[in-house]
Amino acid sequence: MKTYLLGLLLVLGLSASAQKPMSFTLKGTIGKLNPPAKIFLLQDGNFNDFAILHNGAFELKGTVDAPQYTMLLLVPSGKLNDAYTGPSIDRTFFFLGEGSTFFHSADSLKNAKITGAKLTTEYENLQALLQPINNKMQALMAQYPAAPEQQSPELMKRLEAQKEALTQERNQQTETFIKANPESYVSLDALQRMGGPIPQYAKIAPLYNALSPTIRNSQDGRAYGARLQVIKAAIIGTQHPDDPAVKLAVERYEEGQEKILSEKRELQNEERNKQRAAYIKANPNSYESLEALKEMAGPVPDYAKVMPLYNVLAPAVKNTPEGKAYGQMLENIKVVSVGAQAPNFTQNTPDGKEVSLADYRGKYVLVDFWASWCGPCRAENPNLTKVYNEYKNRNFDILGVSLDDEKDRAKWLRAIKDDQLAWTQVSDLKGRSNEVATRYFVQAIPQNFLVGPTGKIVATNLRGDDLKATLARYIK
Repeated sequence: MKTYLLGLLLVLGLSASAQKPMSFTLKGTIGKLNPPAKIFLLQDGNFNDFAILHNGAFELKGTVDAPQYTMLLLVPSGKLNDAYTGPSIDRTFFFLGEGSTFFHSADSLKNAKITGAKLTTEYENLQALLQPINNKMQALMAQYPAAPEQQSPELMKRLEAQKEALTQERNQQTETFIKANPESYVSLDALQRMGGPIPQYAKIAPLYNALSPTIRNSQDGRAYGARLQVIKAAIIGTQHPDDPAVKLAVERYEEGQEKILSEKRELQNEERNKQRAAYIKANPNSYESLEALKEMAGPVPDYAKVMPLYNVLAPAVKNTPEGKAYGQMLENIKVVSVGAQAPNFTQNTPDGKEVSLADYRGKYVLVDFWASWCGPCRAENPNLTKVYNEYKNRNFDILGVSLDDEKDRAKWLRAIKDDQLAWTQVSDLKGRSNEVATRYFVQAIPQNFLVGPTGKIVATNLRGDDLKATLARYIK
């Protein structure tokens, strides 16, 4: 019965009739920037649209299925990859919806004043309402020690009590905004943030039901309503809102939603990459083809897919300074591509024990590069844990290599404990200059390499269901 209900809710969350696309315009002036500087817009998890700046001015038009909280990214070089590897990121967050939104700043996008669309005004009103509380919370968080476990219980209890009080105050202000703005998509977003991953049904459902029919029947509104129904059904079976069954029901719901979303994004990426590959092949003499190749490859290029397209480029493009640099980078990663012998290494565990990759010869081992400060890495850890628990007794292991540095040693240890990572962890605590990461030409994390029993790399950059599916092919 519960399985049927969950499946039904997954369908209800996604199958309602599509909304009419909304037209938007983003305009602004950021300093005096000129080409090649570009503004990129994040939509559906990808930076597909961009505008070139001329004397600081830009304009970007498009459509969106429903209002969404999203991001603009400014890249002075115009090269999206530079945003991943540069020392800082110049970006701003805002609500994208129908109408015109304006961004103005004398120096940077992050300092831009945002005006225009009704959603922008509503979002700014909410931020103004919460700002005093957020300032207090920021000051409080600065008082937290780097190693809480080494502090007195009295201090931690006092800090936690103050944090809870500020959280309650912020929630009360958010409730006030939601009740006063039932027609706003900002209210739906605020409700989702206040509710957290597992909303308390008794508190959140009344606020959700107070939203207007237009908001509740939007794509995001229906999806959130489905999540609440999953929780309601689980509570009926347990009679307790904090029962583990409620958490399990939400996790299963999230897994189903994420799978659907991942499949959608994968299809979109495949289509975009086909278009990029066609452009490169049709324009081998264009410098833009090199940029298209970089965007297609991303921060972690797949040598087998990218190198053939690089070879399509005309000598004049490949012999530019950037063309040569990119070609050299591809040659470098060839030594850690699928089919190559994985370079051996030795590093220490937190307690000083030396561990070598060679110690894992004879079994499949996933060499996982991560760090305590890496949000996507931490988000992937629960999936790694599931896979590890399923395959740990079947000739498989994981070896974590952290890019934390010495000053963040306590954070590294805390992340291992908090994320319940049961496999071996090593690091030289040199941060991004970790010697193993350098040897494996790791430019971005999370990144991983699946090494086979003979020491050869059999797959790279496995995430989510791909990791489990790959292991199923190799480990019978």
